Amino acid sequence: MAHAEHADKGPIVTPPAHTDAYMDMGARRGMWKGFGTITAWSSLLILMIVGYATFTLTMGIPWIGAMIGFAVFGIACGMLMNMGGAWIATVVGLCVLAVFVQTLIWLGGLLLG
Repeated sequence: MAHAEHADKGPIVTPPAHTDAYMDMGARRGMWKGFGTITAWSSLLILMIVGYATFTLTMGIPWIGAMIGFAVFGIACGMLMNMGGAWIATVVGLCVLAVFVQTLIWLGGLLLG
């Protein structure tokens, strides 16, 4: 009866015992930098959206005034936090989207009479 020889097939390189520095430090720094960037973007977007909604819906401030105010606030915060040109483009894009939505609301109001 034929049989195969048993070969000890362990890993080629045995990993070291668990240490905190097992992960490459460049990868760890990149991970935390990405986490910080996502956190900054998310928190500022939420702050601007909730603030805009609060000012327009509950405080009776006209939408254009609230939009301009929060655009200036968002751009200033983005510049202070070194978020770059992509952040400014995002804020401007959100303003363009808000004007488009308000135009649709205005046109809908005209149709309903």
